[in-house]
Amino acid sequence: MRVHLLSTAVAPLGSGLGGGVEHMVVVAARQLHALGYPTQVIAPAGSVADVPELLALPGRLAPTAVTTDHTAPPPLEADAFLVTALRWLAHQGQPDDVVLNFSYDWLPLCASDLLPCPLGSLISMGALNRSLTWEIRRIAVHHPRRLAFLSTAQVASFGLTGPVRLIPPGLDLERYRYNVHPRRSFCWLGRIAPEKGLEDAFAFAARTGLAVTAFGAMQDPAYWSELAQRYPAAPVRYGGFPRMPALAEALREFRALLMTPKWLEAFGIVGIEALACGTPVIAYRRGGIGDYTRDGETGWLVKPDDVDGLGAAAERIDRIDRANCRALVEQRYTLARYGAALADWLRALTDSTEART
Repeated sequence: MRVHLLSTAVAPLGSGLGGGVEHMVVVAARQLHALGYPTQVIAPAGSVADVPELLALPGRLAPTAVTTDHTAPPPLEADAFLVTALRWLAHQGQPDDVVLNFSYDWLPLCASDLLPCPLGSLISMGALNRSLTWEIRRIAVHHPRRLAFLSTAQVASFGLTGPVRLIPPGLDLERYRYNVHPRRSFCWLGRIAPEKGLEDAFAFAARTGLAVTAFGAMQDPAYWSELAQRYPAAPVRYGGFPRMPALAEALREFRALLMTPKWLEAFGIVGIEALACGTPVIAYRRGGIGDYTRDGETGWLVKPDDVDGLGAAAERIDRIDRANCRALVEQRYTLARYGAALADWLRALTDSTEART
């Protein structure tokens, strides 16, 4: 068996613009390789990743589903990266191969009926596009083994009620040093883009006077500039886009991580990265964040879009035992658990009964 991991189509690996999917793809490749599976990552041209084998293919990048209208038809560009990648798999894939698709797109889901080998999709976002949601629901009924999700809240957004496979990401805990004595105030981590809700972190800082350091890929510089002009007195600074291990070293120094998404965050891997360092999370009760942010134990959940609620939670943040934050990640979000879950999914995808349906 050879495993092909189809990466996100919105950006090259290593750019940071693919969000947590980049982490999941790279770690999946390493874990499956360590478990004895010959593994190849297929990603857009320009990708850089420390994986056993990387096949970078040309093609037009896909627009992110976050910024497209819910009713918009799926883009079908003849020169798209996904078209190039799926054509390669159709010609080069063998019947005993398996494709694990991490791209949130209609095309790989549809192609799972047509390739010479099984294709499973790890769905990385909630219900954002009508056509894609319809396809996910169809596969959930007829080929449920082909789907895996990150959180229960994400599954609910598609209206799925039957049993599903959950495969949340895992972390290399040796790279995240636990810290019981933070020295700095609050931080925010994510792509600098409107759907991530950075404006609420600015508003929080302006109302409370508490300093916030924002980290992440500068996807939308105009958005950052607009916020800086709207909140000139807010104690918010941009901390750049640190990579590991600098990211973990930064996260461990803060009292808490703010998570303020304006959309249904399917999981939010930055949350467990903070918890791994002992840094609790203050987040909106929106999406999969609630799977690991437990009120009074690993942080506080706030009513969505309630900036005053963020401030009230910040006043209570020192009640959180930072050891509980680290312990939760050690129990649920390790590399070993992630790799084992992926290997179990591979076995399900290659089961002879699934191949005949």
